[in-house]
Amino acid sequence: MLSNITKLTQKIEYLAAEKSLVFNIASRYYHDVVDKEIDLANITEDDRVLCIGGGFCPFSAILMHQKTGAKITVIDNDADCLPKAREVIERFGLCEHIHLECQEGCCKNLALSQFTVVHFALQITPFAYVFAEVEKKVNPGTKLLIRRPKDGLNKMYCKLSETLLTCCRYIKHRVPCNIGSTFLYVKGTAV
Repeated sequence: MLSNITKLTQKIEYLAAEKSLVFNIASRYYHDVVDKEIDLANITEDDRVLCIGGGFCPFSAILMHQKTGAKITVIDNDADCLPKAREVIERFGLCEHIHLECQEGCCKNLALSQFTVVHFALQITPFAYVFAEVEKKVNPGTKLLIRRPKDGLNKMYCKLSETLLTCCRYIKHRVPCNIGSTFLYVKGTAV
């Protein structure tokens, strides 16, 4: 069952995929967040980034590529989202730089060793399971960016081990959005 916040996010993404004006307005929500995540993980054009959860309009993937030049793969488990997401990627002329796939977040059919950064969307469900599966499969040194909700919205999203988060560097987001912070977990190293 989708939460109300997930349904609202999907509606906004769908409208943004349809209308450039809506995309431009809605993407402002993500600019500062993505800038801080790029700095936190030191993402460059040499990175291969996997974004788990892209929805109808993969704002974060588009902005991350535009700001860094990194090659991006976006996966989403909702096959209904992918045709709209492809339209957006094509409209921006980013087909060579951003690849889309319909796949579960635990990435059973994807070679995770090719990625240097994995970005977890806020609405991944069940988050703890997806994170554990991905963390097992990535190479040591892979950077995992984990979005967490603002205080007060925690009950609307899946939980992640607080023990894991205490060993991570993180940034807080001040923009008016439901993303409160992003944590950086690096596999096999203390951050």
